Amino acid sequence: MGEYTKELRTDPSAVPVSMRLPMADMIADYGSDVHQILGKKMDGPTDFNQLEIDRGDLTRIIRSTAEDPNAFKAIHGSQSVVMGEGLARFPEESFRKEDPELRAWVKQSASVFGHLDGVRGDVIYDLGQAEKDANNWNKMVNYHVVGGLLTPIPIVGDGVQRIVDWGLSGSVNDSNAKVDAETRENMIKHYDQGQTQIYETLRKAALERGLTEAELDASPGEYEDHLQSITEQWYQNGMQDADKSMGQ
Repeated sequence: MGEYTKELRTDPSAVPVSMRLPMADMIADYGSDVHQILGKKMDGPTDFNQLEIDRGDLTRIIRSTAEDPNAFKAIHGSQSVVMGEGLARFPEESFRKEDPELRAWVKQSASVFGHLDGVRGDVIYDLGQAEKDANNWNKMVNYHVVGGLLTPIPIVGDGVQRIVDWGLSGSVNDSNAKVDAETRENMIKHYDQGQTQIYETLRKAALERGLTEAELDASPGEYEDHLQSITEQWYQNGMQDADKSMGQ
């Protein structure tokens, strides 16, 4: 990946067309490392494969590969699985009372998806084409069932699949809406729906642990007042950081 980092600072399409999907598959294979890089401010190598790559460089590489919608789908799907597997580790009490580890995981996951949705928005904006072309790209990204999405990803448990599928079915399939190519502001508002996947994934995990909908809405409460607000804040932070990395 390193051979493209310098060129990507001036040319967002620097990764050759023939390399976009293979590179995305490689990024997807290192899903846990990518989650750390986009979700934390790493001062050293990642815990899993000892990767050392600047967050901005990784964001620009993902941006370039994402011009192939199947490449973006592979990376996005990999991170959906990483988030779901992480949430599956926490017991129900972590969703009811403060658990610093769960809060940190939600924060990191929200930042990751903020970065990815920032990338997705930049690709669609830079297509510079008619609304129909942007929607066609979006249709190719949509994956309707998690089983098809996870085909190239190592087997995960049924519980994780249910959590991931819940999030995807509620938001990604709704992303085939109108794209206003005239202003980035309206386009970003359109992609704020990306938060919905994180909310639905988190909600499904809590319900799977036995929480009731009344508990989710209770305020003051851990879920309503902390986990959801962390999600909102760090999703936006991730999107803003992605925009800066791409020169916006």
